[in-house]
Amino acid sequence: MKSHFFFNIIVIALLLSSGCSRYKVPAGYPKPNEMAQILADIYVVDATLTYLPGSSSARNKEITGSYRYVLERHGLTSAEFDTIRKWYVSHPDLYQKVYEQVLERLSNADADVKIIIEREKAAAEEAEKLAIQARLNNLWPDSTFVRVYDSDSTDSRYPFRIEVDTLALSGRVRLRAGYKFLRSDESRNTRMMLSAFYNDSLADTVYKDIKISFQRRVEELVLKLKDDTIPKYIDGFLLLQDSLNKVSVEIDDIRIRVVPDSLTLPSNAYKPEADNVVDTVIKSRRPETRVR
Repeated sequence: MKSHFFFNIIVIALLLSSGCSRYKVPAGYPKPNEMAQILADIYVVDATLTYLPGSSSARNKEITGSYRYVLERHGLTSAEFDTIRKWYVSHPDLYQKVYEQVLERLSNADADVKIIIEREKAAAEEAEKLAIQARLNNLWPDSTFVRVYDSDSTDSRYPFRIEVDTLALSGRVRLRAGYKFLRSDESRNTRMMLSAFYNDSLADTVYKDIKISFQRRVEELVLKLKDDTIPKYIDGFLLLQDSLNKVSVEIDDIRIRVVPDSLTLPSNAYKPEADNVVDTVIKSRRPETRVR
């Protein structure tokens, strides 16, 4: 009984040995698992680079270089790989098993790539959202500190214009800045001005008197945007005045922020009654006393 059992074991071992010897890979050649990984890497490179923009000649050079990189990663030259591949092709049963492994690896890689793409897409969307939010927190595009002198070559009214058509703004826009007038200043009737221009050729504009003081004061102006359309651009003046008197002022912490509709307007501003006026003006209810 025992001799019969050992005989069966020997027969099975011989059968397994003959089966393995049928697929004996030459020394130095990659084993089936490694060969499957090499082929899978090459297929991934081929699928990726096929859709590269540019001329076909440039794309072919890129593909050739990438193939070489894949083979070098596995310790092979192009000539060595060609020889190895021909040997596998000459053993179709073994090559079929390798090919099945390649398909399995590509399927797994495809799932991994989809996960990576979805993560990158979500990260890109989040980054874009944060970038838009950061811009909405301050639309002002230049330095937040300026000195305005009458002798400067720049416009002493300090005009600005900001394209916002891609931001789909809604709610209110708040212009805020700190003003400190210098001893040499002779300006009169200084105001802040903020306007929103829409695609339908309409515009809304608000003004606010600036108290002239040698001590820094923060001034704020709020513009309610239309509900049924979006502005193309925002513009205005930081230091609008009616006269040509000498101007000497420092303006800091300049901010133009988009705020939600829940914001309460300052008591010195009111909503215009005529929305169809091309240049609607919101004025202060009471002129503010300026301190010199």
